[in-house]
Amino acid sequence: MRVQILTLNNVQILGDMAVSALPNSYRSRLSDMLNNSRNFIVLTDVEIHQPGQPLTQMSSLCINKPAIAFLCEAEMSPTSSHTGKTDSVSAGAA
Repeated sequence: MRVQILTLNNVQILGDMAVSALPNSYRSRLSDMLNNSRNFIVLTDVEIHQPGQPLTQMSSLCINKPAIAFLCEAEMSPTSSHTGKTDSVSAGAA
């Protein structure tokens, strides 16, 4: 699942998060991932957008849950490629 995160220090992160495809299994929903006992969320194929900085790309990233201000499933644009990436991060500062 491609997710979009806005951190408390206004960094925007876009990445893939593994969520089980089994409907009634643990980790089957985004809210289950946020409410489990683990302190970190692991993302892969990550894009980091920081104000005034060039785009940073990483193969993986662990983010501390308390650093997250906003998290949602990333919306797919009509021009997205088959890889599941979105064209841009659209979350604004809260």
